[in-house]
Amino acid sequence: MLKSIEKIKGLGVYQSYSKPAGTHDFGIKNLIYGWNYSGKTTLSRLFAQLETKAANPDLSGCEFTLGTTDDSITEKNFSRCNLSVRVFNSDFVRANLHFDGGNFNPILLLGKESEEAQRKIDALSKRIKRSEEVQRKLDGTFEELKMRIAQAKTETAKFIRQHLKVDPYTATHLAQDIVAVGVLDSQFLSEKELADAVELALTPDSKKPSTVEELCAAPSIEDLHKEAVTVLAATPSFSNTIKHLEENPAVERWVHGGLNLHTGAGTCEFCGNDLSQDRLEAFRVHFSKDLADHKELVDGLLARVKEAVFSLSWPKAAELNAQFRGAYTAAIEALPAAIDAFNQAARKLADEVQRKADDPRKAMTPTPLAAGLEKGIKDAAAAVNLVIKQNNELASNFTKARADASRQARYHYVQQFVDDQATTGLEQKKTRLANRSERLKAYAARVRPEISSLQAQISQAQQGREKINERLASMLGSEAVQIQVVKDAAGQDRFQLVRKTGTVAKNLSDGERTAIAFSYFLTKLQEIKPAEFKETIVYIDDPISSLDANHIFQVTAAIRALFFKQQDKNAPWQTTCKQLFISTHNFEFFNLLREIKPAASNKGARLYLIRRIAEKSSTLEDMPASLSRYQSEYHFLFEVIHRFYKAPDKTVHEVLMLLPNAMRRFIELYTYSRLPGPKESEQVDERAEILFGVERAKRILKIFHYFSHGNTLDRLAGNNELIFDLEHAVKDLIDAITETDKRHMDSLISATQA
Repeated sequence: MLKSIEKIKGLGVYQSYSKPAGTHDFGIKNLIYGWNYSGKTTLSRLFAQLETKAANPDLSGCEFTLGTTDDSITEKNFSRCNLSVRVFNSDFVRANLHFDGGNFNPILLLGKESEEAQRKIDALSKRIKRSEEVQRKLDGTFEELKMRIAQAKTETAKFIRQHLKVDPYTATHLAQDIVAVGVLDSQFLSEKELADAVELALTPDSKKPSTVEELCAAPSIEDLHKEAVTVLAATPSFSNTIKHLEENPAVERWVHGGLNLHTGAGTCEFCGNDLSQDRLEAFRVHFSKDLADHKELVDGLLARVKEAVFSLSWPKAAELNAQFRGAYTAAIEALPAAIDAFNQAARKLADEVQRKADDPRKAMTPTPLAAGLEKGIKDAAAAVNLVIKQNNELASNFTKARADASRQARYHYVQQFVDDQATTGLEQKKTRLANRSERLKAYAARVRPEISSLQAQISQAQQGREKINERLASMLGSEAVQIQVVKDAAGQDRFQLVRKTGTVAKNLSDGERTAIAFSYFLTKLQEIKPAEFKETIVYIDDPISSLDANHIFQVTAAIRALFFKQQDKNAPWQTTCKQLFISTHNFEFFNLLREIKPAASNKGARLYLIRRIAEKSSTLEDMPASLSRYQSEYHFLFEVIHRFYKAPDKTVHEVLMLLPNAMRRFIELYTYSRLPGPKESEQVDERAEILFGVERAKRILKIFHYFSHGNTLDRLAGNNELIFDLEHAVKDLIDAITETDKRHMDSLISATQA
């Protein structure tokens, strides 16, 4: 069961979406409301990938994480998820329906009375198919027997003699081997085993494999690392030190080296100035014996660490017998990486000991060793040596091994011959085969009329057509467009849209297309068995596009009938599928869906809102209280406007992206409610001028006429002057309603803040 959409990245308006804090997990029934271009269809395409288990090219490069009751589903593992999903959206329509007069696949719909008949047809068809397969095999075997058995032994003996270079080897020798094989288990070899045995059996003495030296690997770094932990942490003690040298290790090393050139006072070899005995003594005191001992300890450790760098050579695969080369190549593959990891650690440790040698006063801690550096090399070498041992054993016992290989290959071919003979029985076998073949033909002849009789009782394509036509008539209120069954070039049943006159239906209206597509989708869902449908997640994206109010009621009724059931009037409502998601831009349809059980107050039902919060950013969140509390979008529209009116920062995109459409729609609804007459209600501009005055109405409406087209977001982005005009237009609207209809304004504010 899907619990949530945790994140979406790089997908349309979901460039960097994360589930808002506090958003409820999905329920059994999930209603998603959002205006056009807010991102509803994009979500449906994400769900559709779970249905097809295949990537949608239009969604390539995106990342997503869907929370479930089990493991999360991501762009990396969605193809392996076990969820059963069905999605209705514009992609479904394009993939399944052809509105240009073409045909589309029939829906396999079986009624209750037809289920038993269909089960019988399926079972009988499988029997006929199986009988035909067996009959073809028997007939082929019958013909083979007449030519094969007479020469079988001679040909098999000849094959073994020539293939394995065994001479003499005649039918008599074959008979002796048949007796030997008869008292043993099956002597069949795998394809590789047989190839190896034949190759070894044919290997001449001149190509006898030689032994290969085993690898000797004894890498050592762990003890050195333990010693380095102690040595690098230690610091020598000093009685009298020169601060400048202590603070400048490079100078200190230079001076220490120079002391060997100045055994007594005199002239400095570097600068030519006088070098006093006192100054020399101060240098010698600075470099204490403890420092010298410590340096000797560090230098000794450094030399051993450098020597720890490991190298190893190994035989080439060609040096081994052919049958071991594959295993040897596979075994040796891990060794270079293990040696490289070991040597990187050794060189790293050498660098750290060198830094200690350069600055002995500083306590250091070496980088921890990765686990198993020594073991990795030893284990890899052991695996290689195992293959080498097998090769060497063969080389040491070549004569016996070659004889054994020849016998194994020979017994394989003898076993093959024995099994072939077991399938035959000469004349008796031929008679049995002929009789059985005739019985199978008679059985198929008896069953086919029974299948034809059952098929006459049901017509899958016809029933599917009738079900769709029923839904179409209900949704469209007439039979203006219907579906008929036609045959394609291959003789298969296909559906075709026709008008009442019988002509192919073309130039369909948007409403007709929507009704046909959704009827087709709902009927296809009925192909799924109830038990399987109970485990299916269904996502429906805007099934009422371009339909009027009457048709919206019909779509709602169809959804209620298919997805919700009640055993009796006192029993609780249940969904027929695992989860249902419906997204829509139509608030009237949204409200009708809310009334279907489980109700929104039930924890099994959730209400969500998709809204644009930036030019390329939408969010899916819990339905705001102003929408979920009321049966009208009027309160929500006012809440968006009033939130902008009260916002200290008018440039907040979360508000701006909703404002133009909300403002225009609110003014249409408000002015129409105040002036519902036919004359005054012709244009929103005329109603606004009557209610707000000509000058104020023009100020309010001018900016929103500018924003009423598809480039709204582009025009808003970063345009401070337009944002300033928006602010004044909103203030004019609030002031106008407050001045002329204060009770209405107060009620709106109270309702949206309750």
